[in-house]
Amino acid sequence: MQITMIGIDHSKASIAYRELFSFTKAGAMEAMKYMKEKFELSGCVLLSTCNRTELWISSGEKAHIPPYEMLCEVKKINRKQYGEFFVEREGKEAVDHLLRLTCGLNSKIFGEDQIISQVREALALSRKCGCEDMVLEKVFQTAIAAAKKVKSTVRLTAVDQSIAYKGVQLLKEELGGLKGVRCLIIGNGQMGKLIANALTSHGADVTMTLRKRMHGQEEQGSIVPEHCSMLPYEERHSALEESKVVISATLSPHFTLKKEEVQSVLSEEKKRVWMDLAVPRDIDPTLNHTFGISIYDIDTMGQTACDSENDLQVKEALNILNQYAECVARWFAFRKQVPQVKRITALAAEDTKCRIGEPIETLVLDQKDGKELTKAIEAAAEKSVGKLLYGLRDTLSPDLWQTCMNALEDAAKKDTLKTGSRKDRYEGKRK
Repeated sequence: MQITMIGIDHSKASIAYRELFSFTKAGAMEAMKYMKEKFELSGCVLLSTCNRTELWISSGEKAHIPPYEMLCEVKKINRKQYGEFFVEREGKEAVDHLLRLTCGLNSKIFGEDQIISQVREALALSRKCGCEDMVLEKVFQTAIAAAKKVKSTVRLTAVDQSIAYKGVQLLKEELGGLKGVRCLIIGNGQMGKLIANALTSHGADVTMTLRKRMHGQEEQGSIVPEHCSMLPYEERHSALEESKVVISATLSPHFTLKKEEVQSVLSEEKKRVWMDLAVPRDIDPTLNHTFGISIYDIDTMGQTACDSENDLQVKEALNILNQYAECVARWFAFRKQVPQVKRITALAAEDTKCRIGEPIETLVLDQKDGKELTKAIEAAAEKSVGKLLYGLRDTLSPDLWQTCMNALEDAAKKDTLKTGSRKDRYEGKRK
């Protein structure tokens, strides 16, 4: 398999290192376009989430520099500094990793559901900037389909362990309850809305920030979840003193809460729980343990180990993933037959053209229409024969592929229609 990935994640690197290699959506698209052109890649996908950054590449030949060095060049980071935090995988190992990852088996919060959307979005971004290819498309689409199958048939967790759920549970443990607790959420993206809905369902008093202008439009209260009040983003500091809980989850590359700004608005020393659910981080970490603040980030909210309750479910999930992995392996293996498939379909199209030439000439068509009809029939013949040949990938044992293809090509090459003139053949057929 001509596929390679390099990744940094929570299993080997703290958030301080992961955030160095994180990307916004716009940044990921810019980076993919740069790498595809600069390093002459067939395709590439960048997956950047709170817990990981992964670069996936495919090429006809092995890339002339390691993918880790590609990332470092894009980020303008010294490649000698952080290599120990990365893992590189190729071929089957890479595919198996993506299958496990997409259904939540490799997530910090075991079995979480968001990763499916994140993988799908990474592929969509690659398509949008013209950086996907057939190989990556096949691998990522298979991983998404496998994850859906696992999620619909296997219960990987005894309870819902999404980040929102874990956040609420942590707050309940810290504060003893959430009813009436004033909470400020900075950021009204997907993560912000998830945590806001979770908090309001437990009776918390939630305020969410909203920028005055979003994508050129005036602020819209409709995008703030029900039962939440709205506060302009620029006024976020005014709500800090009265908020026992502050949660920041934005895509900003800079701190949303800086130490010098926060210290100027906080006065009373009291128990405060702040959560930073962003990568790179939103909250200045030096604020921890000042003014009674306890800061939790994404690294303190989850676990990767499977507990005994999930052992049986994990085995069932892995059985499903193995089936999808086998499908990918067959797809890659069959790619060696593709040139021969193309030769056979071309021969079939030529044969069809010979067979329909005389009948088309008898039709009342001008020269242009006749050529277009002939081309359409040739294309249909290629597709029809191609469908049958590619179907052998899933219906025939791999050790018979080559024998079958050779026999079909030999049969397609037989000159069965080239004895006598085309007119004689046609007239003979009519008789």
